Amino acid sequence: MHRLIILAALATALLAFIYSDRLGMEFAPAPEDIPAADGKTIDHANPPERAVLDITVHTVEELQVLFERAETLAQTPRVKEDNASVVLVLHGPEVEFFSTRNYDRYREIVDRAAHLDALDIVDVRICQTMMAARGIARDDIPPFIEQVPLGTIEVERLLGDGYVYF
Repeated sequence: MHRLIILAALATALLAFIYSDRLGMEFAPAPEDIPAADGKTIDHANPPERAVLDITVHTVEELQVLFERAETLAQTPRVKEDNASVVLVLHGPEVEFFSTRNYDRYREIVDRAAHLDALDIVDVRICQTMMAARGIARDDIPPFIEQVPLGTIEVERLLGDGYVYF
């Protein structure tokens, strides 16, 4: 339960931070620069437009919290041409939630992910290496989820493309 609360708080803070400029909110200057997870410092005057969430969760409830927070963003004004500014890279046991053979069991979370992806709220990517380790075939994942060879490499690639790691 404690882990779920921390995860919810972090997801809420991240999404508020990313969309604050679109909502007309401003963050007060931090007393000191806060290093991001990749060692760079966050420029509070210019919050990041894009973020990558390196996700390894163990329960549907933990993943639900992330998607619920992202879903609230669907109600905020956005420029239509914007692509999803939050990429979720799944590379833990949660990959099993998205196997088509488990769809009946995890229907709610899969449908929510598909909905958020369709609205360009999030871009969901899944690690093929973890899929293979869990016995999940490549054709056993819904087509809206982009498959990447290795989740950690995808996170590094996104960082190189200007995404901020949280």
